[in-house]
Amino acid sequence: MAYDKKLLSAARRELERDREAHEDELEARRRDVYAREPRIRAIDRELSATAIQVLRAALEQGSDPEKAIASLRERNLSLQEERSRLLRGLGLPADWLTNRPMCEKCGDTGYEGAATCECVKRRYARLLKQQLSSVLPIEDQNFEKFNLSYYSPRIDPNMHDSPLENIKVNLFECKAYARNFGENSPNLLLYGSTGLGKTFLSTCVAEAVSARGFSVAYDTAINIIAAYETIKFGNGDGAAAADRAARYERADLLIIDDMGTEMGTAFTVSALYNLINNRLMAHRPMIVNTNLLPDELKKRYSPAVASRLLGEFKQLRFFRFRFALGDPAFGLGCFDR
Repeated sequence: MAYDKKLLSAARRELERDREAHEDELEARRRDVYAREPRIRAIDRELSATAIQVLRAALEQGSDPEKAIASLRERNLSLQEERSRLLRGLGLPADWLTNRPMCEKCGDTGYEGAATCECVKRRYARLLKQQLSSVLPIEDQNFEKFNLSYYSPRIDPNMHDSPLENIKVNLFECKAYARNFGENSPNLLLYGSTGLGKTFLSTCVAEAVSARGFSVAYDTAINIIAAYETIKFGNGDGAAAADRAARYERADLLIIDDMGTEMGTAFTVSALYNLINNRLMAHRPMIVNTNLLPDELKKRYSPAVASRLLGEFKQLRFFRFRFALGDPAFGLGCFDR
């Protein structure tokens, strides 16, 4: 998993803020309890000095440190029992003033040994989802809300299948892809005419993958090319464009939407080739959505681009039932989405 350094830093800062808030809350509890029962403050002060007393006893010359330590331990247990009794008398649990970390695994440090703790990863995944929701309607477009009723059950004689059965297969493939996503996941090419659910399904994948903590970069081919044009020709905010390009290149999953709608220039083809080829070489998965059929992709792009799209991507075709004029069922079938 390739972490977005900015988001990972934000997740760690959030953990630190939560830890400080947790400590502030505990301190507020202490002040309240001490005001209501001053004896508890005295007990806490004595308990906090116990460790120093134990160390002094262990180093003391001419005496038996084990006896001193045993005596201090007995006193400590007696104080804790009295403290618990006083807290219960205030209607509070015995551990009301115990400083327990929010995360037992890392003690709120954010690390388990040298590894990033799960508590940071959960925060990171949530921030990833928030970032994705700023560019995609993931709250409304997810697998649970995918509606099969838009697709016709009638067999298309040219396709030897119905749009409904076709979309069921594509839905199954996309769900499995999101569920099993990892660095060795294949690339997907979703193709077919507009309004058939390609963007919807790729949004579903993006939502599910980001929820598992993987970074997702999602943009249209037009916007992707615009970022690289800005970097090369300096016709806009270069820093923002460079930041976007870095996400395209380094995200765990890149989704290129509406490929084929961008201007067909030599620079466009070169930029797309470099992006796609570099991600293939780095084993970083991609999903490409296009309205172009395979033969149209070959005509529009260079052989190098077309060969990678058609040879390195698993192809999922989307189609609608093509009604003939006079067909009594004309007008039914797949609605645009």
